Amino acid sequence: LGIRGGRTFLYSIIGTGAYGTVYKVKCVKTGEWFALKCHSYGAEDATVRELSCLTALKGHPNVINMLDCFVDQGLGIISTLMPYVPYTLSEVIHNGHGLKFQVYQGREIQLLPLTFVGHFSVQVANALSYMHRLNMVHRDLTPSNVLLTEDLTVKVADMGLSRLSSKRMSPTVVTEPYRAPELFDPKCQEYTCAIDMWSLGVMIADAMEGQVVFSGRKIHREPVSTYQIIVRTLCPKDHPSADIASWDPDTIIPNVMECEPVKRIVFRLLAFRENERLLAHTLLEDTKWIKLSRMTREEKNMVIDRIARKGTQC
Repeated sequence: LGIRGGRTFLYSIIGTGAYGTVYKVKCVKTGEWFALKCHSYGAEDATVRELSCLTALKGHPNVINMLDCFVDQGLGIISTLMPYVPYTLSEVIHNGHGLKFQVYQGREIQLLPLTFVGHFSVQVANALSYMHRLNMVHRDLTPSNVLLTEDLTVKVADMGLSRLSSKRMSPTVVTEPYRAPELFDPKCQEYTCAIDMWSLGVMIADAMEGQVVFSGRKIHREPVSTYQIIVRTLCPKDHPSADIASWDPDTIIPNVMECEPVKRIVFRLLAFRENERLLAHTLLEDTKWIKLSRMTREEKNMVIDRIARKGTQC
């Protein structure tokens, strides 16, 4: 695969989505690894929005950096070159047990330390705070779109649905388990950056529980959708959407309910009414949460070791 400047890359596919295919590519000259996104033909509007967002966010420490952009004149395909980041947040938090204690090197410890929950959430909030100040909404914040470097630095990625906020926007955005309740209204056209903060709250809950907490499922043989789970668990009783069959949050997020520092933040992020949700810059001003985000070297090594062992098992 020839790239501008005579560099040649070998490649393999990392992932494919509606707006393009991402390849892991290697520079033959230097041996350095990169990620190359080839944007889908026919998705020009989304591509322009993504490139505009990446350009505006260039250089932010917690956003994936666009190194280069070029067009294949023959095929008319736009491609962007970015650093290769090896891990996703999903690989770490969707472990099936959350923060429960496990035996590790002869000791009973948490394989996912509580500090890691603070660590990734503060760095995501740092990226969102910058985006939101620029009047930009991510619109698809999920654990698969939050990348982690080898030292666990967060890089928010996949700006395929990102755009400047406006009065008329499509509600069919955000992967369903991370979608804010207001977006389930098909008539909704005006929403705010609060949808990103909801997604962050869900990711924190996922990390605590070790699974996708708002995934549709069968409960007592009854199919229950993501929206029904949200309404029954988090909708205030005085809200027009309230369901008579409300659930105790313990049924969905028991580990969150048992951890007071996390419960305090999660319920402010998962406020059903969007105007009551915690904003990114406010989260960054929360001294207790910032203190919780400070990982020791041992805790970082523990998480990195878990990722490495999981990769070996695959």
